[in-house]
Order: sequence, then C-alpha cells, then structure tokens
Amino acid sequence: MIIVYRVVALLLFSLVYVIGLVGNGLLMFIVFRQKKLHTVPNLLVVSLALGDFLFVLFCVPFGAVAYSLKYYPFSTFYCRFENFIINLSLGVSIFSLLALSADRYKIIAKPFSSHASGSSIKLKLIVTCIWLLSACLALPETIYSGLMVETKQSPDNTTIQLIYCWSPNKDELLINSTFMITRQILRLFIYYLMPLMLISIFYFLIAKTLLQKKDVIYSPSFSSRSLHRNSMHEESHSLNKNIRPSQDHVSNPPRKNTLNQDLKKTKQLRTRHKVGKTVLFLCLVFFICWLPKQLHDLYWFIGVLVYARKWNHFWQTNKTLALILTYIYSCINPFALYFLSSTFRHFYKRYLCFWSNKTCCSQRNLIEHKQRRRTQELMATNESKRRSSANNTTITVYYDLNRITTSNYSQQLRP
Repeated sequence: MIIVYRVVALLLFSLVYVIGLVGNGLLMFIVFRQKKLHTVPNLLVVSLALGDFLFVLFCVPFGAVAYSLKYYPFSTFYCRFENFIINLSLGVSIFSLLALSADRYKIIAKPFSSHASGSSIKLKLIVTCIWLLSACLALPETIYSGLMVETKQSPDNTTIQLIYCWSPNKDELLINSTFMITRQILRLFIYYLMPLMLISIFYFLIAKTLLQKKDVIYSPSFSSRSLHRNSMHEESHSLNKNIRPSQDHVSNPPRKNTLNQDLKKTKQLRTRHKVGKTVLFLCLVFFICWLPKQLHDLYWFIGVLVYARKWNHFWQTNKTLALILTYIYSCINPFALYFLSSTFRHFYKRYLCFWSNKTCCSQRNLIEHKQRRRTQELMATNESKRRSSANNTTITVYYDLNRITTSNYSQQLRP
C-alpha cells in the first residue's frame, strides 16, 4: 500500500511538473512573441508566470523525491536555495497580483486613458521592484534554513536518523517563542492578509466606479447621442432665429470618424472590463490555494512548536491539502487565461495545435466573424438612433415655424 501511495504521489508531481513548465513557458513565449500583447496586465502576468516557472523547475522534482523518501536527501545548499525559490515565487505572485489590481482600478477610473498605463520604463521599474522586494523578503528564510537531524528508536531497538530541510533550523530560534510568533504573524500579514485587504479595496472601488458610471460605460453609443443632441439643439436655434426651414442642415449625419471613435471606445471598455474579471479570478485562485498553507504554518509554528498543541488527523489532512493546492496553483494560471481570454485561447491553440492548422484557422475565423457581426449590430443601432433623433428634431422645428408664421399672419390681419 505504501508503494502504491508513493507511485501515485510521483505521478502527480510529474504531471504538475510537465503542465507547469509547458503552460507557464508557453504563456511567456506568447506574450513576448506577439507585440500587440505587450500591455501592462500581460507583462505583469508574465512576471507571475516566471515566478511559477521557477518554482516548478527547481522545487517540484526535488520535493517529489523528498516526499516519496520521507527524508531530505539533498545538501544544505540546496535546502536553502529551495526555500529561497519558494518564498521568491510566493512574493512575486502576490505582488504581481496586487499591481494588476491597482492597474485595473486605474484603467476603470480613467476609462479613456492610454491602455499602456504609462511608459515602458515605468513598467520595467515596477516589475524590477516586485522582484527585488520579493528577493529581500526571501533572504531571512534562506539564511535561517538548513538541515535538521532527528534521532529515533525503531521497534527493533535500532537507531534511525531522520533528516529534514527546516526553516528556522537553529534550536535557539525554535525555543524562542517571541521570535517564532513574530515571524509567523509577519509572514501571514505580508504574504496573505495585507494583499487580501488591498486587493479587496481596489475591487470595491472598481465596483463603485462602475455603478456610478454605468450609463456611460455600458451605453454602446453614448458619445454619438451626446453629439446628436448638441448638434440638433444648435440647428434648431439657428432655424428659429432665421425663421426658415433648413431640413438639409438638420438631417446631416455625423462624421464617419465619430462613429469609428465610438466603436473603438466601446470595444476598449469591453476589453478592459473583461481583463478586470480575469485578474479578479486569478486573485481568488491564489487566496483559495494558499489558505490551507497559511493555516498549516500558523498552527504548526505557533500552536505546536510554541504552545505544544496536539497534531491530529485534521491538521495532517490540511497539510496534505495545502501541499496539493500550492503545487496546483503553480500551473493553474495558464488554464485560467485559456478559458477566460479569447486572445490567449487563440494563441494557445495556434502553438499547441501546430500539426492541425485547420482547427486553429476555423476558430480564428469564428472569432473574426463574431467581431464583425458585433460591429455591424452596433453601427446599425447608432444609425437608427441618429435617424430617430433627426426626424424628431425636424418635426419640432417645422411645428415651431408653422406656429410662428400663423402668429405673424394673425397680427397682420388685425386692424
């Protein structure tokens, strides 16, 4: 039974390793290969994927070996290096998601600003700061980690030495309750609670902004309606002043570039809202996958090591669940982008289905057909509303002209 359990564990680790490397590697390749995908959210997603890629590359295979052997077979150097990569990947993931949420709020609050949200130098500076901050926060865990040897007696009175990769690995730190409690509370706050609160605040402000601007954001032809209203008012005023009809002037359609700008803005708004939903989903996946791990560390380092609480079956199950979810998270983001983004879905199919161009081309044609149909429907709606506004204004103007003419004729007939 133990052999079957270890074989299944190795197969799961192998599956995570292959999917994580291929998925995250292909995600980075797609963004760097396609210049039109060089936007702020996509480059931050690349930063997120790079952190997961390093975690899968350096931690999953060696973790699988250690998990199946029930002891740590590697050196102290690799133990520290593994802890550094784990904490570096965790920091990059959470701070990249935080930057994505802040960028989504900025885009929604200023919907017609540049989609790039700033210069490329500013973006590079943000990504560099994310990695430097994550590396600095990972250094303490790297310094205090190392191998610990535990001696036990087997049932046949033989001595067994168990080797673990532990952080912290010094006895004077493990028995220092103040250090252990402070360390774990800070980790919980920096890597989980603080990002959770900030991301929640950003999305609360996004929801508030969308509710306040829903008439402007979701109306497909708000700019053309306001343009028609202003132009018709000016034309009506001119007609009443000169007391002569000018039907040709009233019924003049708006310029073609106005409709093109309206379509462009509407498409831009839809894209930004969809990206906002994708970022929200990625944040929810992170907090769900890392919640069991945070609970495990909190109970183990404070409850068990400091206050000597019992380690029962519930916490052992939680430990297994935490291990599974943290490894799954490292390869789930490419799947999320595949199902939530039609653009990434197209390029995934293009590069993964390179032996079947027919399938990819049919999917691409279907997407282009839907886009053309949506554009035609929007143009037809705008044209219908324009004609309706023009006809209503023309009727009003002629009614006013007839009333004025009748009034002047009545005054002339008076003695």
